[in-house]
Amino acid sequence: MLVRLIGINLQNFRNLNALSLEFTTDRVFFLGSNGQGKSNLLEAIGICSSLRSFRGASTQSMVREGDLESSLFARYLDDNGTEREVMISFAPKGSKVVHVDGEPVKRLGDLLGQFPSVCLSSRDFRLVRESPSDRRKWMDLVLSSTSNEYFRALQDYYRSMKERNVLLKKQGSDSELLAFEHTLASSAHLIQQVRSSFFPSLSHTFELSYGRLSSDMERASMAYLPDCQATSIDQWTELFARERGRDRQIGSTRKGPHRDDFSLLLNGHDARHYASEGQQKGVVLALRLAEFSYLQKKLGMVPILLADDVLGELDSDRRSNFRKLLPPTAQTFATGTAFPSREEEEIWEAFQVSSGNFTILIPSAKDE
Repeated sequence: MLVRLIGINLQNFRNLNALSLEFTTDRVFFLGSNGQGKSNLLEAIGICSSLRSFRGASTQSMVREGDLESSLFARYLDDNGTEREVMISFAPKGSKVVHVDGEPVKRLGDLLGQFPSVCLSSRDFRLVRESPSDRRKWMDLVLSSTSNEYFRALQDYYRSMKERNVLLKKQGSDSELLAFEHTLASSAHLIQQVRSSFFPSLSHTFELSYGRLSSDMERASMAYLPDCQATSIDQWTELFARERGRDRQIGSTRKGPHRDDFSLLLNGHDARHYASEGQQKGVVLALRLAEFSYLQKKLGMVPILLADDVLGELDSDRRSNFRKLLPPTAQTFATGTAFPSREEEEIWEAFQVSSGNFTILIPSAKDE
C-alpha cells in the first residue's frame, strides 16, 4: 500500500511562520540556499511519522523563537482513496499533543508504522562515526515501527533497569533486585531475539544497495554485536544475578541489550576508520535504503522517502547510481541548493525556498 502526503500546514515551526502546501506528484524538490527552511519542512514531515527529529533536536526547539507554541497538520491519501490526518502541537517546555484522524494519541507506539518515512541526511554520518548509542537509537526506532511487541519490551526493559539501578545504588538486597530482574530478563530475551533476526535480512539488502552505489567495485557488510549472549530467559536471569556484585560497586547495570552495537564494514574493515568521507556517505545511504526495504516488507506499506541534500559528498558515479536506486513507487521529498542534474529538473514538482517562504516553480522558471 502507498500512503502519499498530499498537504501540510505549519504554524510557528522553527523559522516557518505560517505555511500551507499541497503536493500533487510523487517527486517534490525544495530548492534554495542553505538556512532558508528547506530542511525544517523535511523535518516536519518526518516528525509526523515518528515524533522524532532526524536532526536529533529537542521538542522545545520546534517552537519558533518568541512564540508560545507550534503546530503541524499533515494530510495523507492511501491507495483506497481514504484521507488520513495527523496533527501535532508543541509547547516551549517540551510537551506535545498528537491527534490521528481526530483521535488523541497517548503513546508513541500507537503512531509508529502508520505513516512510515525514511530520511536520508548528511547527519546520518553519526551512524558510522559516533557512539553505539546512536546506532541503537536507529535500530530501536526501525524495530519499534514494525513491532509493538518489541516496543513494549524495550519500554519494560529500560523501566526495570532504571529501578534496578536505583536499588544498586542503595545496595539493595538480592531479593529486592530479583523482583526487577525477572522483567529485565524476559524483556532482554525478546529484544535480543528480534535484533538477531533483524540483521540477516537487513544485511542482504544493505550489501546489494552499496554494491550498486559503487558499481560493485567495493563490498560493504554489517554484523550484529550483542553485548552478551544468552539464549533463554533463565540464562538472562542467571546473568543479572551473577553480575550483582560488580553492578553494586558501580551502581548501574553493566551488561545487557542496552550495550548492544552493530558494525558497518567496507571491504572487511571498520568503515569508521577505513572509509573516506564519500565512502561513508555511501555506507549510510545504503543503510537507509535497506531500512526502506525492511519497513516496506514488514508493514506492507511504501514509506515516504525524505532526502535532505544527500549527494554533496558523492562522486559523479555514485550520484548517478544513487538516483537509479531510488524506489520508483516511493513518494520522495528532496532538498538541495541545485537540482541533482539538468536532466532531472522536469521530473520534480519544485518549490523555491527563501527566508521560510515556499514558491512553486513553473517549468520555465526552473531554467532561469
